[in-house]
Amino acid sequence: MSNYYMQIYHSPEESVLNQDWVVIDELPYQKLIIERLAALGVIEIKDKMIPVDQIERVAKILRLRQSLGVNLSGAIIICDLLDRLDEMDKEIERQKRM
Repeated sequence: MSNYYMQIYHSPEESVLNQDWVVIDELPYQKLIIERLAALGVIEIKDKMIPVDQIERVAKILRLRQSLGVNLSGAIIICDLLDRLDEMDKEIERQKRM
């Protein structure tokens, strides 16, 4: 199994304050796929960099795509639905505690 290393940058701009960024070229994914995800509005790219918190989402989409054999749009929809289910589960647990 390969090991991947990435360098994280911190941008001082107000719009991305307190958010770490990674250069797209340092990710173990095809640059074209990352750019397509950005064009679809799934992730944000700024100055050829992506926020660290969105890398896991990219990995999840690409895993769904590979393991289920669905197209990119289908993997995005599945990922969104899984995120919504997770949010609903958290809300149910919070309601139970009250």
